[in-house]
Amino acid sequence: MISPVPSALVPAAPVPWWGISVIAGSFLLAGALLAFLAIALSDRRKLNREDRRRWDREVRDTYLEITRHLARITAFRYQALTDEDDRRVRYHAGADALAGMREQVAMLEVIGTPALISKAHELEDRSGAVVSLWHELINPGKPEYRALNTARNEFLDAVKDAIRVEQYQPPT
Repeated sequence: MISPVPSALVPAAPVPWWGISVIAGSFLLAGALLAFLAIALSDRRKLNREDRRRWDREVRDTYLEITRHLARITAFRYQALTDEDDRRVRYHAGADALAGMREQVAMLEVIGTPALISKAHELEDRSGAVVSLWHELINPGKPEYRALNTARNEFLDAVKDAIRVEQYQPPT
């Protein structure tokens, strides 16, 4: 049998009275720091999500205003006006709607994506072409209204892309 080593039997020096408090305090500070960082990261994500929702709401509201002005322009499509005074009234109503549309497109230039801004300008140009034909007292034909409708559909798709609206896909 091997005899124990005398140094192994000597009790270790006692831990200082402040050692346990320092160890516990350091773990407490580390836990508090971790909790603070986790909450700060969560709050930042929440603020970013809310900010994105606000911008999406602004884009949506601007889209609705533009379509309201566009509806005022397209409302005259099937009216065959022969009286020059009626044509002038139509032109002024269209010009007012176009001015309102331009204000909303200017708003999109601030808050929209480049693709959305491009489609908004294209819609504005197509609307302007129809209204300018009214100024010349010419009734626009199907090609002008088809181009206007195509521009409106492309603008709608750009809005959906900008505000991250997913298209419904039926299950296959």
